This record gives sequence, structure tokens and C-alpha cells, in this order.
Amino acid sequence: MIIDELRIVGSTQTNVVMEAELTRVCQKALNRRPGKPRKEGLGQLVFPFEADLARVAVTYLRTPTRVVWDVYRSRATRLEPLFEELMEDIRTDARGLWRDGDGISVEVRRMEEFAAGERQVVGTVKNALIDGAARRGVRLHVDADRPATRWVARLDDKNELVVSIDLGGGSLAHRGWRREAGEAPLREHLASVLLMLGRFDPRSEALVDPMCGAGTIPIEAVLMARGEPRLVPALERIPVLTSKATPASSPAKAAALWPDAAPLVVGCDVDLEVLRSAKDNARSAGVVDALTLQRSDAITLKPAVIADIAKERGREPPATGLILCNPPYGERLDEYDLTEVYEALATMCARFPGWRAGFITASPLLERVFYGSIGQPRIKKPMANANLRAYFLLYDL
Repeated sequence: MIIDELRIVGSTQTNVVMEAELTRVCQKALNRRPGKPRKEGLGQLVFPFEADLARVAVTYLRTPTRVVWDVYRSRATRLEPLFEELMEDIRTDARGLWRDGDGISVEVRRMEEFAAGERQVVGTVKNALIDGAARRGVRLHVDADRPATRWVARLDDKNELVVSIDLGGGSLAHRGWRREAGEAPLREHLASVLLMLGRFDPRSEALVDPMCGAGTIPIEAVLMARGEPRLVPALERIPVLTSKATPASSPAKAAALWPDAAPLVVGCDVDLEVLRSAKDNARSAGVVDALTLQRSDAITLKPAVIADIAKERGREPPATGLILCNPPYGERLDEYDLTEVYEALATMCARFPGWRAGFITASPLLERVFYGSIGQPRIKKPMANANLRAYFLLYDL
């Protein structure tokens, strides 16, 4: 069956955040709000396919991990009927999904319930694509290393096989700017999720990460505030996406949505080597001059430090802002040392009345320590980080 749906995929518990970011981006890039999506699970949004919406989602969204175009669906439970059905759909499909001579790759996910091994399904889908296209006079070949399009086959919640084009050409969680990851790095897309959950307003607030590590949160804060585009060569290789591109959404003409945005963003860490790595990453991301990296720790960080940084940048000291970080969870610290870290964070936060403070943590100890001096979190949202069950906690200070 030929289908036509745009699927935006993120980490669990992020579908509301992804929808909010998509609305913000579409209002600027397309001068309209997107339609209401169908939500599947806790981390997927599904829309009727629109080329402009697809280009904008892949180019500008920072909270998802993948954006895919669902193009075929089959209820077949064996390889032979799957091949025949897919090949016939491909043969009759008039959409411009490929160019003559394109290389393709095929991968599978969630195929445990299918009555064949993953490699057999890959071969079947690959052969159906090549043979079906050939019957339309289009030559495709397998290129696992540098394919023009990446295809994904998966079983959905109805146990039906869905074949999709990965419009981002791979994971969107990895931006390509991170040269040094450091210890326990936060994935880039998750940093953007935290910024959305913390409701950071770059027009009027400061952003402070008191344990910035590789600089992921501060860097993503600047990139998200500017609406910086992501270069996605895969979009240029799908004829239907380039032939109908409007000037606002053309991949070749993508520009920052808010190029004049200049948020006050500060990343702090006590380790000078870690700060050097963060600076290298910021330089790679093109934002090294747009943020401040300060050698400091939670014990010494005070509003006066942030006020001085603001003055150095010709700005008024911020009246409010967001403290946001990914603190240690205790995997390399015992409970006594971890308690000291969390107490230092709580003491620091108490110095910033009127601000908000957000943390992603897999340790219940942080919430217990904060309860004694800061109180209960306004938001406690379950999340996942590096296969750990974690929570995002947001406090009003």
C-alpha cells in the first residue's frame, strides 16, 4: 500500500516538546502553524506529508532524533508476498523519490515479530526497491557507505511493515560540531529538549550552565535561539523535495531564522581542560563568540558574576534567567560526595531568586537535597538519558 505520512521521532516523553518547537519554527519559516499531528506513543508525531513541512522539520528542528517519510505499508507476514507487494507499489508510484543511478541503503528496526531474520528483510526490501524502480526505467544500486537515500523498514504498533525514507540521512541527535565529548556527555537533541522544557526565552533571559562539561547546553542554547539550519544533503537527493521547494524552505537557501538573536549564555566549569574542550566545540559550532565560558564552580557562582559578564558584553544585568545543567548522577561518586555536589547546587540556586533551575538526573538524591532548601519542583517529568531512567526537574527560585 502506498502511504504518504511525515513522522517526527524523538526520545520518549518528548512529543509535546517537539510539537511546540515545530509550531515555533513553522510560524517563522512558513508563516503558518502546522496542522495538528497524530501522536503515537510518547515520542512520535505523524502528519500528512507536505514537502515544505518536511524540509523545515529536517532543517530546523533540534529536539527530534529522526524525521522520516513513511511511503509504503504492508500486512504481509512472509518474505515472498512482501516482495511482490512492495515491488508493485514501487512500480506504480509516481512520486519523485529517487534519481536514475542513485545508491540506496536499507536498515530495519523492531522486526522481532516478523517471521524472518533482519538480514532477510533487508534483502527483500532492497530487491523490491531495485526491481520496482527498474520497471519504471530507473536504475538503483546498493551503496551502504554513501547512499543518496537511506530506507528504513520497521514493524509498527499494528505489526504492519512500514517502509520509510530517512530524510535526515541518519540520526539528527548528532550535529557534527562536537569534537570533544567529555565524561557522561548529554546528547545534543536532549539539550534542546531541556531548553524547551525550561522555557528559556533568549530575548529576555540569561542561560547559565554551572557544570557545562563539553558545552552542549550552552552551544545548543545559542543555535536554537538563532534558529540555525542544519545542512542535510539527503534533501537535495529526493527530486520531489527539490522540485517543489519554496524560497523559504529550500535546503539550498536555508538561513538562520533569527540571525540577530544574541542571548546571554554562560557555561561554567571548574576544570580548565574541560572548558578548553567546550571552547573547541563552540568554535566548531560557529558560536564561540556568542557565549561566555567561565572557570567557576557552583560554590563560587553568584549573580554578580553573571552581571559582570553581561556588562562586558554591553548588556544590562539580567533580572531573570534559567540555570540548566546535567549534574553527576552518582555513577562515579559515592553518596557522600554526590550529596556535597547537590548541596552546592542548591546553595547556588538560592542566590538567584526570581530565576528558574532545571536539572536532568537519574538520582533521587538531588530532589531530596533540594527539598530541604529550595522546595518541591514545579515540573517533574520522566525522561531517558543514555539508557538510564531519569527525570527532568524544574524549580522556581
